[in-house]
Amino acid sequence: MGEELTLEEFKEALKELRVSRARRDFLSHLISYIIVNAFLIFINLWTSPGAIWFPWVLAAWGIGLAFHYFGSRPSSVIEEAEKEIAMIEYRARRRKKSAEQ
Repeated sequence: MGEELTLEEFKEALKELRVSRARRDFLSHLISYIIVNAFLIFINLWTSPGAIWFPWVLAAWGIGLAFHYFGSRPSSVIEEAEKEIAMIEYRARRRKKSAEQ
């Protein structure tokens, strides 16, 4: 087989995977926001141009999109991954210590 990974290489690869997944998920959310809201703008202007309601939808969904953006920045994703790695290491050490006793 191939060369074994060190624990540090595994941790870095996990962080890279989490960052790329967060970026992909945010991009998917952004594309959905653009497509759906473009359709809603069209529907609003076509069916009732005198009663403009689409800005409320854009603003409400935009708030959610902004939170998604801030949560999917590489620094945020890496920080969360490092917390998870630390918790996994803690539990593994605790399990190993209790098995030795």
